[in-house]
Amino acid sequence: MPKTKTKKSKLVPGVKTERFRQNAILVVSVLLALVLAATIGLTIRNNNKLNAILEESVKSELLAVCFAARDDIDMELFLSIDSEADIQANQPRFDETIEKLRELKNEVGATYIYALKEIDGKYYFIFDTDEETGTPESPMFDEYELAPVHEDAFAGGLSADIMNVEDEWGSYNTGAIPLFYEGEIVGIVSTDVEDTYIERSKQTATLDAVLLLIVMLVTMALLLGLLIMLLHRNQRMQDNLLYIANHDAITKLYNRYYLFTYLAQWNKVRRNDDETFFALLFVDLDNFKQVNDIAGHERGDDLLRVISQFLSSYTDACTNEGSIECMTARIGGDEFLQIIPNITNPEELEQWARTLLDDFAVNPEFQPFIQDFGVGLSIGGALFPSQTTNYNELIRLADIAMYQAKENGKNNYLLYDESMGNGPEGIVLSVRTEKR
Repeated sequence: MPKTKTKKSKLVPGVKTERFRQNAILVVSVLLALVLAATIGLTIRNNNKLNAILEESVKSELLAVCFAARDDIDMELFLSIDSEADIQANQPRFDETIEKLRELKNEVGATYIYALKEIDGKYYFIFDTDEETGTPESPMFDEYELAPVHEDAFAGGLSADIMNVEDEWGSYNTGAIPLFYEGEIVGIVSTDVEDTYIERSKQTATLDAVLLLIVMLVTMALLLGLLIMLLHRNQRMQDNLLYIANHDAITKLYNRYYLFTYLAQWNKVRRNDDETFFALLFVDLDNFKQVNDIAGHERGDDLLRVISQFLSSYTDACTNEGSIECMTARIGGDEFLQIIPNITNPEELEQWARTLLDDFAVNPEFQPFIQDFGVGLSIGGALFPSQTTNYNELIRLADIAMYQAKENGKNNYLLYDESMGNGPEGIVLSVRTEKR
C-alpha cells in the first residue's frame, strides 16, 4: 500500500483554540464585570453626593426663607397674642403681618409660612399664611403637634429637613428657627415647601445607572466615552449645586450658611498655639428699606449687587496669609460680614473701616442712593483673640457695635467695647448663631 501522509489532528489545536477563546471571554467578562461594578459604584457614590448637596442646598434655602420671615414678624404683636380674641383685638396689625408673610411666601414659592408659640405646654399657630385659615371653620389660633424640626427650633437650633412633615395634605421640606426676645426663645418661625424633585432626582439617577449599564454592554469604547461624559456632567452639577448652596443668589457673595460652616471648621482644626489675629466687621446698609419701598425691589437688588462688589473688592485684595481666609459674606437682607486677617489692634481695624466709609462716600455708583435715599454704612467691629476667642461671640460683639453705630447717627463705625453691654435695649440681634 502506498504510504499516505498522516494529517495532523485538528482536535488538539481545536480544543486549545476553543479553550483560549473561552478563557479570553471569561477574562474579558471578568474585566467587564469589574469595570461595570466600579462604574456603577462610582455613579452611585456621585449620585449620593449629588443628592446630599441638593438636600443641603434645599435646607439652606429653607433657613433663608425663615430668616426673611422673621424680619417681617411684628414681635410686639406676637408676644401679645395668647388667644383668638387677642388676634381680633389687634386685627389691623395682625392682617398687615399676615399680608407681609403671604407676599414673602409667594415670592419664594413656599407652601406655608407660619409662627408658633408655646402656651401652657401646648403649641399654637399665631401667624399662618394658609389662605383657608382665619375662618370660623378653621381659626388662625389653632393647636399644633410639633414636627422634629420644630422641636429643634424650640430648643434653640436652626433646623431644616427633607420631607420632614407629613400630613393629610402632603409631604413637606421644612425649616424652622427660634424667635428670640431679650435673649429668650418666645416661639419659632417655620416654612413648608411641598416638593418631590429630590425623589425624582434619585429616580433619575437610578435610571441613568441602568442606561449606563446597557450602553456599556454594547461596547467598551462607548462605555468609556459615556463614563467620562457622565462623570464630567456629575462634577459640573456638583460644582453648580455646591455654589448654589454656599452663595447668595443676588450678590454672589458667600452666604450665611457657608460663613458659619467655614468658621466652625476653622475653629475645629485650629491649634491652641496658632497665633491667629483677625477682625470681624459687621456692615449694615442704612435706609435700605426706603430704596425698596420707594424705588422698588429691583432697584434695591441693584444696590445690593453694587455694595457687594464694593465690599468684596477689599477682601479680594487681601493676601490671605495665615490660617483664616479673608472674605465678605451676605448674612441677611442688607447685612454683611467681613473677615479681615492679620488685624492686631483697634487702630488697624479703624483704618480699614474708615477707608470703607470714605471710599463709599465718594464712589459715583452710590451717589444716587446717597442723595435720594440717604443710604449709608453702619459698621461695627470686633477683634480676635483680644476681645474673645469664640467666633460666635465675636459676631455678636460686632453686631452690637454696629447697632450702636446706627444709634449714634448711622453711616459710622464703632469698635465694640464693654460699655455697650448687650446692645440697645429691645433690639433683637441680627445674627443668631447656632446652639453649640
